[in-house]
Amino acid sequence: MSDDEKSHLGEFSARLGSDDIDIVREALDDYQSAQADTRWGVDNPYWPLSNEVLFAARDLLGQPPSGHSHASALTAMLHLAEEEDADLIADVLEGAPDAGVREMALLAAGTALAEGEEPNRRLLTLITAMVLDEDLDVRDRKDALHPLEGLDLPEVEDLLVRLSESSERELQVHATACLATPLRLRVHRDRVRRLAESWPEDAGWEAKHTREALEGFHSTYWKDTELNDPVLRKAHDELRFPLTDEGCLKAFATLLRSEDPVAVGIALDHYESSEGLRYVLEDEERAEAYLPEVLARARDVLRRPMSPAEVSALNMIGPRHAEPADADLLLDVLTRTDSDAVRNEAIWMAYGMLAEERNKKLIAALGDLIFDPSVGTKETAIRILAESLGADADDILLRALREGEPKVQAHASFYLVRTGGLDRHRAILEEVAESWGDRPPQRPWGEDPIELIFGKPHSVHWEGHRLADPDLHRAHNRLRAPTADESYHQALRTLLESDDQAAVGIALDHWWSPDGAVKRGGEEAREPESALILDRIRDMLRQPPSPAELSSHYGPDALHLSALAALRVAAEPSLVAEVVETAASDLIRSQALDAVEFKDAEEADSRLIEALGNVACDENVPLHDRVRALELLDVSPGTNSVDALVRATRCPELEVQAAAAWGLMAEEVIEDHRALLEKLNANWPVEDPPWEVTRVRDMLSAVKE
Repeated sequence: MSDDEKSHLGEFSARLGSDDIDIVREALDDYQSAQADTRWGVDNPYWPLSNEVLFAARDLLGQPPSGHSHASALTAMLHLAEEEDADLIADVLEGAPDAGVREMALLAAGTALAEGEEPNRRLLTLITAMVLDEDLDVRDRKDALHPLEGLDLPEVEDLLVRLSESSERELQVHATACLATPLRLRVHRDRVRRLAESWPEDAGWEAKHTREALEGFHSTYWKDTELNDPVLRKAHDELRFPLTDEGCLKAFATLLRSEDPVAVGIALDHYESSEGLRYVLEDEERAEAYLPEVLARARDVLRRPMSPAEVSALNMIGPRHAEPADADLLLDVLTRTDSDAVRNEAIWMAYGMLAEERNKKLIAALGDLIFDPSVGTKETAIRILAESLGADADDILLRALREGEPKVQAHASFYLVRTGGLDRHRAILEEVAESWGDRPPQRPWGEDPIELIFGKPHSVHWEGHRLADPDLHRAHNRLRAPTADESYHQALRTLLESDDQAAVGIALDHWWSPDGAVKRGGEEAREPESALILDRIRDMLRQPPSPAELSSHYGPDALHLSALAALRVAAEPSLVAEVVETAASDLIRSQALDAVEFKDAEEADSRLIEALGNVACDENVPLHDRVRALELLDVSPGTNSVDALVRATRCPELEVQAAAAWGLMAEEVIEDHRALLEKLNANWPVEDPPWEVTRVRDMLSAVKE
């Protein structure tokens, strides 16, 4: 543990031991937040102090509630409660807590009850009473039932049976769903079926789950197949709905050892699937004893020519149990099969074998699949070869680039880039990507292989557009490369100086976007073209909207949006002032107002102040933009905005008057304009005034006091 980690834990421990309840509560909340983050695969940094967290939570629960102290303590106990905490949690539940605390207490109760060899009778009785209390809402009764549902106790099972006959449909469905677990179905299958058949089709997701449980796990690959032999049919039914572990395992062995290939396939499916044999056994470890026989049976199936159970056998062995000695067996399967389902499982089995030994014949066989027009599992073969061999798969993947159909090319490109092949084979990858046009034939794992090859971003507002001019297209591709040298700046200038609106827009996007120039060369990468950028922004905002077909997402607004986004980054006051005052549309004006920044100037730019004042007083401008202009005048540095604010108070609109008046209430100017402000206030309506008026009135009253 590093010194920083030790210091962090020491600070956390001190907070847990504080005499200030709020500090302790905040520490417990931090623990919970860190624990919640573990769902993303990160460790809880406070876990070494879990015992201290639990002791602090117990201490808070032993004190009268203060703010959210009990809720915070119970949230920690949700993860850490022990058997001895059951009485403490019961005390909270008996204290008639509010809904939030009760909910957390019930969740913590589930943890405490599960920790005990014998559940705490007091807590169990208390929760049971809540479940049966018909004066509570159904939702509250269901919440109370949650901590009991996983307990293997006769009284809990009796409670579920009782609730399954409730007149409250929602409660009945929930309780029945709890009875639909494999072990409880051994006893209550007839009851669950009767109730499920009585519900309407739209009884909710729990009803759907219950009906699926009654269907049981048939198999993975044989769902539409019915076994002909009545003995095997009976064994299959006993496997799906066993009454005992012994009966279940006997039924499984009957299917596995039969001479019916479908029965064997079903048995293999049940062993491999998480919904199969282990799921219905009370002691799932008893299935482990059958693994050697199961694998032997699977390999025996693969030795039989064209056995229908091949796909189940391959899936059973899979990458986890595959061995180098299985190579000839697998090659034989790949040679004789014409089933894509069989090929797919065979390829995955090969994955496990190649991880241990690079069998040349097996690699060649997988490579042949990629170029066989009758095979539909080419993409899987590409993935397995790339992930197993890394750069050693280059020759096969490069052949796939040259000879494969477009979808195969996309997958080969994706995995070449993923294994570092972009540096090794950039020329051919770019050539293939160019042949696709502006859209890839497929997106492996949701990734655009064109972006992986040429770089990101394409742009912001012109995504998917391909520049027709070859020189402009080459310049665009150069911008997407990961570095920013002189060739990068030359490419940026080539686009900016062109007459192609999309090319200029793409260049503007690369200049302003954090993922463009800055990502490649830092803030200084923007400097060489900054003057040219300002000229192009000015030019673009004077032009009419761009043709809609140039941007699939932004349509005719794309050019102006690119220019406005660049304007926000450039923040040149005189240019912003020009755009604010001469905007060709309300959209441009609104976006330009967002680009107004005063930064650290002692006095605002006079032209910008004039432009904002003109917008504020222009009755042809939407009211919200006029008020926005006045708000900017209010926060502008210095006092050169005063004249513009005074002028705006003469406008007829109440909202404009009030926004301008608010700007005149700054400490350094209010005394010079008190008479004006009072006169305005006297003329404003008393009933239902705009909120801007109310704000000014409240401030005037506060100033008088």
